[in-house]
Amino acid sequence: MDPFMVTAATTLVAWTTTELAQGGRQAVSALVDFLRDRFRREPEARQVIEGLLHQPSQDAAHPLAVLLEREARRDPAFGAEFQARWEWANAAVAAGPDGVANSISGDVSGPVVQARDIHGGVSFGGDSVRH
Repeated sequence: MDPFMVTAATTLVAWTTTELAQGGRQAVSALVDFLRDRFRREPEARQVIEGLLHQPSQDAAHPLAVLLEREARRDPAFGAEFQARWEWANAAVAAGPDGVANSISGDVSGPVVQARDIHGGVSFGGDSVRH
C-alpha cells in the first residue's frame, strides 16, 4: 500500500476529531469537498468518505487509503491533484491559529530563510539582505 495514501487517510481521521484553527478547518473541508465531488457518482466510495466524517476511527482510515490509492493508480492526474491539495491542507493545519507555516519543496539550491518577521538584516556568508 502507498505510504502517502495511508498517511493521508490516517491524518484525515485525526483532523476530523481535532479542533483545528479556522484556516485548517477550511483547508480540510476543501479537501473533503474535493473527494466528495470526485466520487459523487460512486455510492460505495461516497460511503467510505461519509463514514470517515460521521464516525472517524482508525478503522475508517484503511478503506479510505485503499480508495485513494486505487483512484490514484487509475488516474495519475487525480493522484497528483490530491497530493497538491493534501500539501496545501497540511500546511494550513500546521500553520495553526497564527496562520504561519514554513515549507520548502522541490529542488533548492542556494541559501534559504524561513521566517515570519525579520527585523534587521539576514546574512549568508558575507552577503546581506535588508528588509
